[in-house]
Amino acid sequence: MSEADCLTGTVKLGMSTNSYYQTIINRLTTNPDSACKGTATDFFNKFTALQELRYLAEHNSEDTGPETITFISNLLLDTEFSHQRQVYFYYRQAAETLRSFVLHSSDPLLSSRALGALRNALYHTDGPALRATAESMSSLPFPVNGPEQPLSSQDKIPRIPWQSIFRSNGFNTSGNPQRFGRSLVFKLRQPHRDCLLVLKLAKTGDSPQDLAREAFWMEFFQTGHCTFEPRFNIPIPLQMNNSRVFRVKDIPDRLVDRTGLHPAGYAIGFIAHRDYFVYPNDGTAGQRIGDLQFKEIMLRNAWLLGKLASLGIVHCAPIPLFHNRVQAGRRNDHGLYQWFRAGRLDRWLASCAYPNLGPTGIRDFEHFIAFRGWNRNLYRHIGNHLLSLLLVTGSYFRNKKPSLVGLDKSGNPVDARCLFEQNALKEIVRGVFIKYYHGFSGTEFCDSLPFDLDRLVRRMIDEMGVDRHMAEILRVADQKDMTDKVFRRFLCERGYDRHKIDRMEKGEKDIVINSGPHLGEFNHTISLPEIIDSVGSVSALCMAGRYQKENVHLGC
Repeated sequence: MSEADCLTGTVKLGMSTNSYYQTIINRLTTNPDSACKGTATDFFNKFTALQELRYLAEHNSEDTGPETITFISNLLLDTEFSHQRQVYFYYRQAAETLRSFVLHSSDPLLSSRALGALRNALYHTDGPALRATAESMSSLPFPVNGPEQPLSSQDKIPRIPWQSIFRSNGFNTSGNPQRFGRSLVFKLRQPHRDCLLVLKLAKTGDSPQDLAREAFWMEFFQTGHCTFEPRFNIPIPLQMNNSRVFRVKDIPDRLVDRTGLHPAGYAIGFIAHRDYFVYPNDGTAGQRIGDLQFKEIMLRNAWLLGKLASLGIVHCAPIPLFHNRVQAGRRNDHGLYQWFRAGRLDRWLASCAYPNLGPTGIRDFEHFIAFRGWNRNLYRHIGNHLLSLLLVTGSYFRNKKPSLVGLDKSGNPVDARCLFEQNALKEIVRGVFIKYYHGFSGTEFCDSLPFDLDRLVRRMIDEMGVDRHMAEILRVADQKDMTDKVFRRFLCERGYDRHKIDRMEKGEKDIVINSGPHLGEFNHTISLPEIIDSVGSVSALCMAGRYQKENVHLGC
C-alpha cells in the first residue's frame, strides 16, 4: 500500500486529518522506552513518520496550526541522531516539511511561520542540519528567466586583413599592443582617448559561436536592456563586414604566440575602458590599490553579480575554481569545484590571479549564461559567486608580498598571516554578503549574518595565511593519459628540473608535486569548512529573500 493510500485510509476510518497530525507527532516525540531512544530503529521510525508528515503538509496543510511548525522546527535543532550516518536525510525531511508548509498552506501566517522556522535553523544549526536547511530553502520557487540568445550562423564569417581592422574603423593606436592571455590590447588616441582596442582570439577547440556569445552580451547591455546605478563599464563590440565574429588575416608573428590559438584565426573586437584589465588584487609594484578602493570594487561587483543573477544572467567563472586540476581530463566534473560538496580547493591563490571583476565591473562576458531552470542550480551559482569573492579578498592580502608563499628552505609552511588586517577583512566579508543579498533579492538585509563573522575571519586568516597544503599527486592513471611532451611540460610548469624529468619514467609511480597552496589535503575535504557553511547560509538567505519579495503576503 502506498503512503498516499495509507493516509487516505486513515481518514476514511474516521480519524480527522488534524488527529492524524497529532498521531504522527506523538510518534516523533521521545520514545518512552529508553532502550530504544537514539537507536537505528528509533531513527528509522521517526524518519518514516516525518515522511508522512511531509505528505500531509503537501496535501492537507490547512488542518494544522503553528504548534506543528514549532515541533518540526525543534526537530531541526535537535541533535539526538547526530551520530547516525544518514542523519542528513532525517534533517532534510524535516526541512522539506517546513518548505511544504511555506508553499502549500492557504494561511499566510502559517506559511510565514514556516519560512521563519527555516531561517531560524540557518542561524542555530551546523553540519548536516545546516546543509539540509539551506538546500531546502534553495529550491523555493520564483521566476528567473534569462534573455533568449539568437543562434549565430557560422557560415558567413568574413576574413579581414590585419590593417583593415584599424583603417576601416579609424583607429589611431599608441605604441605596441600588450598581450593579456589570448587578447591583443592597444591603447587608442583621439577620438577614443582613455580607451582600449581589444582583439580577442579564439583558442583551439573554441567555436565562432563561443565568441559570438560574448559579443551578444556586450550588445545586449549596450542597447539598454539592463541599467545599473553603480559603475559598470560595458565594452562596445566591433562589427566587421556586418559580422561581430571575423577571421583575422596576416597577424604579425611578433605580436602573437600561436600556441593554443585556433588555426582559422577567429576573433572579436571591442572597445573597453582603460581600466578593463586592472586587477583589484594585483600585487605588482606600482599596481597595488589601497584597502578602501579594494573594498569599494569588491562590494560593487558583489552587488552586480547578484543583480545580474536575479535577472537570469549568471556569470559562471568570476575566478576558475577546481577540486583537482590534475584530474580534469578523466573526471566527469572535469575537476571543477563544486562548493556544496566541501572538497579540497585546488591552488586557490593561483585561481585568484586574474579575477573577472575589477574597477570597470564584471568582465569576460563569454562566461555569462542565460539561466532558466531549477532554482537549486541558481543557488549553487550564487554560492560560487560568494566563494569567489571571498577568495579574491583573501588573495588581496596575500598579494601584499607575493613572494611570501609555499614552503621555506627547511620545508616548513610559509606563515603569511601578518599580511592580513583583521578589521579590514571583516568589513569586506560582511559587505560582500550584504551587497550580494541586496543585488539579488532587491531588498535591504536587515538582520545579523547567520554565522559567527569574527570566527570566519579568524579561520580565513589561519588557513589562507599559512600554506600547510602544498602537495598534489599526479596519479599513474593521469600520467598514462598524457603524451610524453605533455608530461614533460606539466612537470616543468610545476618547477621540476629538466634533468630530473629526463630520469623519470612516465606511468611508473605516483608523483608528488608541490603546486599549492591548496585549501585542503589532496583528495580530502576543504581545510576551511567555515567558508562553505557561510556561503551556503547566505546563498539560502538570498533565495528566501527573493521568494519573500515575490510573495509579499509573507511579510518581511
